[in-house]
Amino acid sequence: MKVLTEADLPLKEKTVATIGNFDGFHLGHVHVVKQLVKSAEETGRKSLAITFEPHPKKVLQPENPPCRIINLETKIDLFTAYRIDYLYIIRFDREFARKTPEEFMFFLKEKLGVEKLIIGHDWRFGREGKGTTQTAVEIGKKLDIQVSVASPFKVEGKRISSTIIRELLKEGKVDKVVKYLGRDYFLIAHTVSGNKLGTEIGFPTLNLIPPEDLCLKKGVYSGLVEHGGRAYPSVINYGRRPTVDGKKLLIEAHLIGREVYLPENSKIKVVFKKFLREEKKFSDLNQLKKQIQTDINSAMKLLEVRQ
Repeated sequence: MKVLTEADLPLKEKTVATIGNFDGFHLGHVHVVKQLVKSAEETGRKSLAITFEPHPKKVLQPENPPCRIINLETKIDLFTAYRIDYLYIIRFDREFARKTPEEFMFFLKEKLGVEKLIIGHDWRFGREGKGTTQTAVEIGKKLDIQVSVASPFKVEGKRISSTIIRELLKEGKVDKVVKYLGRDYFLIAHTVSGNKLGTEIGFPTLNLIPPEDLCLKKGVYSGLVEHGGRAYPSVINYGRRPTVDGKKLLIEAHLIGREVYLPENSKIKVVFKKFLREEKKFSDLNQLKKQIQTDINSAMKLLEVRQ
């Protein structure tokens, strides 16, 4: 998969495209992406996914934007797994938001070579969200773009939505979102160096900087760290480390029973399996060490790790 830049536009190839925020990349999104790939293969066109960064509501409703389910790097990785040919990330700002529905559809046609567009049943687009699925169909006829509206995808009779997943993550229910995602909840990012306190107290960690607006409840989780084709049972802390400084937001993963040292900027996947406890400020480092060992014991039971 190639992530397109402005230098790649206009595309010379003709494309089948889908467009959306794809926050969380849940089963409803997967349903649409599979239709995209199939249609592109059947028609001999290139498959193209179009998404936004940041979420449009963060620009249009800055006073109450939705929290983020996954970071951009995770989203790109998930698109890659479905063997899409192209991904185009629209850098959403006030200027782009002023495009009318007609201007937006013309942009898809002229810049991205879209000949078929697969959209969700509740898709809105264009200035002030005036464009609807019906609008897209009507404009598409004028521009010779075939517009296909995907039906809602349901689990246990309930339509999957990013809103449901956000609420579950805010409660730390990472195990409950699996049925909506079709996979474990995970984040992919590159490691950063920490203050080495974990190493000093006997619990070295791999550290990631998460988005400030992540939906996930702050606290300690059992889970896995994946790197180099291997999965390591881990205890994962997501939060601001109140015992240390309480300021910097980090994901810190301690690999249980392993000493795996990776260079800074190594790409890893952190899989969250089960919420263990909330963040807590301890009176001293000895109390913190005791709690970390308790967390490790809890995680080992949940992950069925043998000593």
